[in-house]
Amino acid sequence: MNGWTTPQDKAQNLTLLLEGAAADVLKDIDESAPTAYKGIWVQLIRRFGYTDAPRDAMRRFDSRRQQDNESLQEYEQVLRLLHREAWPAKTQEQRDSKLKRRFKDSLSNRDVAQHLRLHARDCDFATTVLKARQFADAA
Repeated sequence: MNGWTTPQDKAQNLTLLLEGAAADVLKDIDESAPTAYKGIWVQLIRRFGYTDAPRDAMRRFDSRRQQDNESLQEYEQVLRLLHREAWPAKTQEQRDSKLKRRFKDSLSNRDVAQHLRLHARDCDFATTVLKARQFADAA
C-alpha cells in the first residue's frame, strides 16, 4: 500500500515507525539481514501476541460486554472480530446464533436488550443489530 515492495523496504520502513516497547524488539534484529522483516514480525508477536490466540479470543468473546461509551456499531464490530479470531473455521451461519446471543445478552442498555428479546427473536444477527440501532435512535 505504501509502495513497500521488497522485504528490505518493508523492514526499513517498519523499523522507522515502531515506537516505545515495540521499538525495543529491534535490539535483537539484524536490520540488514534478508530475513529482517520476518524477524521483526516474529519478535513483535512474541512480545505482544497471545500464546494461544484462539483460546484467548474465546475467553474475551465470552466475557465481552458493551461499554458505556461504545456505540452499537462499534460493539457489533468487536464481537465479529473476536468471534472470527476465536473460531476462524466457522461459517457465517454457524457464527450467527452465537453472535446474536452474545450481542443481546451483553448490551449496556437494558431497554434495547428487552426490545430485542421481544422483537428480534427470529432474526439473524445483522437484522438484530439493525433493530437495536433503530430502537436506540428512536429513544
